[in-house]
Amino acid sequence: MKIKNYESKTVSIPHFNAGPGQAWCIIGANRSGIEEFFQLLAGERSPGPGQRIQRPRDCSVFSFAGQQALFEAELKKDDTDFMDKIDPGTLAREFLNSPENNQDLIQAFAMDKVLDHGFRQLSTGQSRKLLLLARLTRGTDCLVIQSPYDGLDMAGCLELDKALSLCRDRGIRIIITVHNPEDIPSWATHIGVMDRGHLALSGARDKVLKNMPGLGAPADFKANLDEMVTARPDQRPDKQELVRLENGSAGYQARIVFSGLDLKIHTGDHTLISGPNGCGKSTLVHIITGDHPACYRNRLWIFGVRRGTGESIWDLKKNMGILSADLHRNYIVPGSVLDCVLSGLFDSIGLYTVPCQEDRKKAMAWLERISLSHEAGTPLRRLSYADQRLVLIARALIKLPALLILDEPTQGLDQANRDAILDFLGQVAKENMSTILYVSHREDEFRDFFVSRLRMDRIDQ
Repeated sequence: MKIKNYESKTVSIPHFNAGPGQAWCIIGANRSGIEEFFQLLAGERSPGPGQRIQRPRDCSVFSFAGQQALFEAELKKDDTDFMDKIDPGTLAREFLNSPENNQDLIQAFAMDKVLDHGFRQLSTGQSRKLLLLARLTRGTDCLVIQSPYDGLDMAGCLELDKALSLCRDRGIRIIITVHNPEDIPSWATHIGVMDRGHLALSGARDKVLKNMPGLGAPADFKANLDEMVTARPDQRPDKQELVRLENGSAGYQARIVFSGLDLKIHTGDHTLISGPNGCGKSTLVHIITGDHPACYRNRLWIFGVRRGTGESIWDLKKNMGILSADLHRNYIVPGSVLDCVLSGLFDSIGLYTVPCQEDRKKAMAWLERISLSHEAGTPLRRLSYADQRLVLIARALIKLPALLILDEPTQGLDQANRDAILDFLGQVAKENMSTILYVSHREDEFRDFFVSRLRMDRIDQ
């Protein structure tokens, strides 16, 4: 993989060479130019006059965009509406070539127990590992992977490290991108550092680690709390019951995801839900938001209303702000960044209600807070994955809902943006502007403002 004399308005890479037998990790903060560098490696950008990009003939690319494309293809085959149960999607084993002859790889990726699960039953991390396995079982000379550790718990990261180390030992050239120094894997022989649009440092691992500069500038949500408190909805009861689940359970066909789960959340009970990939954290969120049919089978109350008693889910969602990987995947309608933030006021995927001038002013203020006001008219999907994530966070926060539900919200973000968001949520909690339900597997996201914690465990079947 060679790049020579590449220049654009935002990125400059005079020289880059990933030779045979080398395993590269490219690190850079969000908006450092690392997204464009990945696009070059992936063959998604063409060189200009005098520029040269040479890619291996058999090169496999794994990106958030590719994962999204597969998800959308699976959605088109979803027959849930014509069945009396959730359609799990294409079985995982059907993505693989000769799974019986690739047991070492499948076990290295810790995917042997989920081969008979449908694609839509897999967690984000599992679906990413499945895509890698699908290409590896068909043979490849080179892997180019965007942020492979995002969405994986510690055990998942270790499993992926083991699998990629095995690939390197088999002679497969590997190039990955990461946003945080702690994600640099031990198997990487070489490191490149993107900073402010330049490949600031590159070379052998030990040499780069000794001289690696700080990455990016501190991020800030630019919150004006006085303005937000004034704009907060009418004062709510001190201890209104927001969520109550008694002896809750959920599953897909014969597979139990969780059972015997009790959860109570009142106003001000900022709650952290933690646990490994595949333990049912997102399924629990979908039940609370009404996006899983198990919400009707369980003893579940939302804002004091028993689900399944003729209530309107849209009336309930008026008091929720939601961000999840599922919502991000499903936000595939045309529309600008500004439209996306505005849609949070109307609980819709896409903007179908004409907003008033005050609504537009409020949405622009949120785009200012995440430093994306200059992208207000840009189609959402043209932004980097990290910037899309920030926009969706603003969408969830714009109406300062009674219940703010954030499922792995910082996926794809660098440490500076992650810290800025969590610091901001700490302010939201302190001022009692929303009650926060936060899902994460990252130990470094466990903050003091969480007053309750639910730990979930995976049920292996």
